Amino acid sequence: MYDFTVDLIHTLFKNGLTLSSLGAVVFLILKQRKMKSRLKKVFPWMFGDDSEIKEYVRNQIVIMKNQEQIMLALGVEPCVNISPDEPQKSAKKQRKYLPLSWGIITSARSAESYRKRRDYKMGEKQLIDAGHGGGDSGAVGVTKKLEKDFALTMALKVEDRLKRDKKVKPLLTRSKDVYPDLNERVRIANKNKVDSFISIHANSSGKLGSATGTETLYTREESKPLANIIHKHLIAATGLKDRGVKYQNIHVTRETNMPAILLEVGFINHPDDEKKLFDPDFQDRVADAIVAGIYEYFGITIEAPQPVIPIRKEMDVTVHTDPIGRFTGYNIKGTTWVQARPIGDQLGGKIGYVQGKVTINGEAVETQNIGGDGYVTARDLTRLLGARIFWDKKEPHKVDIFIK
Repeated sequence: MYDFTVDLIHTLFKNGLTLSSLGAVVFLILKQRKMKSRLKKVFPWMFGDDSEIKEYVRNQIVIMKNQEQIMLALGVEPCVNISPDEPQKSAKKQRKYLPLSWGIITSARSAESYRKRRDYKMGEKQLIDAGHGGGDSGAVGVTKKLEKDFALTMALKVEDRLKRDKKVKPLLTRSKDVYPDLNERVRIANKNKVDSFISIHANSSGKLGSATGTETLYTREESKPLANIIHKHLIAATGLKDRGVKYQNIHVTRETNMPAILLEVGFINHPDDEKKLFDPDFQDRVADAIVAGIYEYFGITIEAPQPVIPIRKEMDVTVHTDPIGRFTGYNIKGTTWVQARPIGDQLGGKIGYVQGKVTINGEAVETQNIGGDGYVTARDLTRLLGARIFWDKKEPHKVDIFIK
């Protein structure tokens, strides 16, 4: 009777009050010899060959067997009671269990629903999260560069590539210097039912320059395959020390409803890492790696375009003020690019930086990030600051700038 009571409580607790559990209860009752003999005397019709209860129990057994077969066909083993005296034997074979929220497979329709969930890899929407932002600068680099700026630049680059390929729809948690809190980032992901959540960050160690390298973090086990694939591409792109794929209990990767990972591309408070993090060529390689990882994980094929790497020729820029300033500029596709802040300051201009663009006396101009510094075209700089510019025809790599 003790075993019967335990089995009865277990059945009702596990399955609730359903037709299947009621059938299991009847089956348990009939298993008890004394109970069976007593019931046979009081309700002899229950044990006749034409008994409906007997037939019902047989049907329930068939249904449960069918459920087991469906689950096995899908590669999911039915739950079993593991004997406490067989720990070694049970540990040898890993079993997969259905999440309770997915329900119980009872029909071909519910089996197909489960199959779609199990093989869930749509890839139609990707959420790219630029870490920190607004009043939260994130980590601060050796030369006072900010993690939030790196993260935003990278998110925009990834978004641009995904939009260009038109294979998936990219969404951003932020596209400018604002701070959505952690709950808001999760809400955006879950509300839009994106297929993956990728948060971009720069790492930092307690001691200046004490750590270097790239690592990828995940919280839930279902996110680990995405983390492994993206990390593989990242390591090839950064060339930094491989710090591996690691578990970490992070709010945005824990509370989201889809595969979610956090990328620590490099250490912003390591001088070599910081220089690379803000180098446009390095950033382009990292953005390409993230996109390649997304496509591989979701099985998206695309004809890879030939990379367009701008050829940069160094230019000797001389600013004829008192004292004379000498700088290095670049000739990119026939256009001379010069450092905005030092030259602008020397010419008495007001240089700012808004949403990824340099402003000269309040006007935003075309900008390139080279080595972490904002470069503008020489013509824009001299036009807005009232200066004159001359290119040496005999030595084209020399440029002279004069105050009018």
